[in-house]
Amino acid sequence: MSDVLLTGSPARHIGKAKYLLVAMSVLFAFLVHLVAGPESWARIYPEAWVWTIAQSLTVGVKYVVNDLSVAGVTLAELTRGLAGIIELPMLALQGALSEGFRFYQADGSVIKIASLPWPAVMFAVVAFAWRAAGIRVALLSFLSLAYFVMFDLWQPSMLTLSSVLVAVFVSFVLGIMLGILGYRSARANAVLMPVYDVMQTIPTFSYLVPVLLLFGFNPVAAMIATVIYAMPPMARVTTLALQRVPANIGDFATMSGSSRRQKMWMVMLPAARQNLLIGLNQIIMLTFAMVIIASVIGAGGLGGKVYQGLKALRIGNAVEAGIAITLMAIMLDQISRAIALRRPDHLVDQPKPLFQRYPLVNITLVVTLLLVVLAQFIPALHLYPKSATISTGSFWNDAVLWVSDTYYTQIKAVREATITYFMRPVKSFLLILPWPGFIAVVTAVSYAIGGRRLALMSLSLLGFILITGYWQGAMVSLYLVAISVVLTLILALPVGIWAGLSTRADRVVTPIIDTLQTLPSFVYLIPVVMLVGVGEFAGLIAIIAYSLPPGIRYTKQGIQNVVKSSIDAADMAGCTQRQKLVNVQLPHALPDIMLGINQTIMFAFGMLVITALVGTRGLEHDTLVAISKVQPGEGIVAGLGIAFLSIISDRLIGQASRNLQRQAGRRPQ
Repeated sequence: MSDVLLTGSPARHIGKAKYLLVAMSVLFAFLVHLVAGPESWARIYPEAWVWTIAQSLTVGVKYVVNDLSVAGVTLAELTRGLAGIIELPMLALQGALSEGFRFYQADGSVIKIASLPWPAVMFAVVAFAWRAAGIRVALLSFLSLAYFVMFDLWQPSMLTLSSVLVAVFVSFVLGIMLGILGYRSARANAVLMPVYDVMQTIPTFSYLVPVLLLFGFNPVAAMIATVIYAMPPMARVTTLALQRVPANIGDFATMSGSSRRQKMWMVMLPAARQNLLIGLNQIIMLTFAMVIIASVIGAGGLGGKVYQGLKALRIGNAVEAGIAITLMAIMLDQISRAIALRRPDHLVDQPKPLFQRYPLVNITLVVTLLLVVLAQFIPALHLYPKSATISTGSFWNDAVLWVSDTYYTQIKAVREATITYFMRPVKSFLLILPWPGFIAVVTAVSYAIGGRRLALMSLSLLGFILITGYWQGAMVSLYLVAISVVLTLILALPVGIWAGLSTRADRVVTPIIDTLQTLPSFVYLIPVVMLVGVGEFAGLIAIIAYSLPPGIRYTKQGIQNVVKSSIDAADMAGCTQRQKLVNVQLPHALPDIMLGINQTIMFAFGMLVITALVGTRGLEHDTLVAISKVQPGEGIVAGLGIAFLSIISDRLIGQASRNLQRQAGRRPQ
């Protein structure tokens, strides 16, 4: 705590007062728990006290969208007209890669233009991957595209690729623009940062309903929802990257007579190029995280295949499409990462003709034209024959049955034991815990860790959840996240310590967690549903699997970042390996471990939203129900409840980490 670090008696007294305040809040919660009866207002918030914000918001949103008009044009008509414009590049890509084009003539006849032959698309993608990232990524790209073809997933894969490319482009451009605004105006940045927090933490299901009302049930609505989710990191990265550009570079541009616009676009942004491309890499991964969720509102493609497979319990089909999404995500991740890490070449060569500067582009164009001509005589070049495709659907279905039959007793025992002795007691405790005591304890802890401002924020956000009538749902969501985080850390911390201490272990662990972080969140549900069915236990397993990588990564980095002089001093003092770990390495790595805990919690909240599709019953379920009933107000308010819980957790852990860094004599990150 920052004031505990101050020297002198007053600081110690302030620190003791904070601890006393926390102790008093715990005592207050205990006393309320003893006094309050089972049906007391302190345990069950009275319905008469609930503010009907959600219902009023639903009425207001529907009125603004459907009834409020300016010059006879409603907002829905305006946004759906805009959707038609936004849809054009998406339709162009989908037509070129997958569906072809149809032009209707005045006499009713139709002119059809086929899409590009699939070998031409494969050649172009592999050539680009080879040029951008080398032979290894080119081979990965070839195998991924071959998988799409062989498993009869080429058309949905190209639909998904088209949607992803357009969403990434829009997110990148908007992120750059807002990032520049945040860099140029401190006031604008102060307003935008909390907005980014809400955009990234509010469950995606929450804003699917208003997006549906505005843009209709179509792929454009899915793309808009994807942009809302994926754009904020790009804006943050842009502002931060511009702030980190050395001042002398900007000064040089000013001295050379550049205008403000020239300075930004010709000097500052190129200087921040690598950081901006890393932001682009983040956009790509977040866009894939939305692929299946967006399929709920008409995106189709691979996400639709997975979603429909899970709904119909056709696990084999869902697995095949899930693998395709994973391969596409890894392929684009590797290509964009290689571009981001490539150092720019500042050597100035003699001017060459265009065809000599880009020989690979010329070869790709020639191959494409040749394949387009050949496809007129060889139909298989346009549409891969179904007779030549393969499917592992029956294999996965049989595998599920075999695992269920063979290990049914063990799986059931673990499931029942976890639910009976761990999940159910924690859930019951949070549900019967009096809300005044819970709010008092969280507010006191917030004050002790971060002072008055953090305490007021926690009090306000928890108060919002309470008065809107979503307290019970919030406690169900919180219990699932809390249990998941505890179990995740029990697994992650030892593995992270092991990888931090052993180079050999690091070589094994790092590729695994890199792969796990590349997988779209929805993909985790497939093996979980295959093995344990649906319900809160399935949600628990999925959250643990998704949240594991950051806990391992930050713990490993914390151990590896301990300064060598501290380790040498411990060796000279004759410490054993265990003493060195407990007394030197772990204390020095604690700030990094706290950051890992913070990220684990945020990942858990992110995955929590997806678990509504397998039967969890907290606020995430309320947001999903809001979609089916077209209730934007309920969806937004329930989603804000999850966002507020995650924001409180993020601020508490983040501030605690900064306090630990100050105590360790390090500059807070």
